[in-house]
Amino acid sequence: MYFLYRSISKIDRIFKVIIENKFIELQNRVLQNISSTAQERYQAFLEQYPQLALRLPNIQIASYLGITPEFLSKIRSERNLG
Repeated sequence: MYFLYRSISKIDRIFKVIIENKFIELQNRVLQNISSTAQERYQAFLEQYPQLALRLPNIQIASYLGITPEFLSKIRSERNLG
């Protein structure tokens, strides 16, 4: 990869932009985990990945959100009641 970066300046620039964008996404996710409630994180997940919420098991969604599958079930049931 380093050979490509040095040899082709456009590839170097493209990958730098991609890495910078992914770093920003990671920073936003860390900030969201620190400053948001589990309910807010779940809502953001639903807005960002609506189709995944239907296809992934609770354990994977809960892991992504940093909560237990049981707490995710509680959040989902509260949303259905409200």
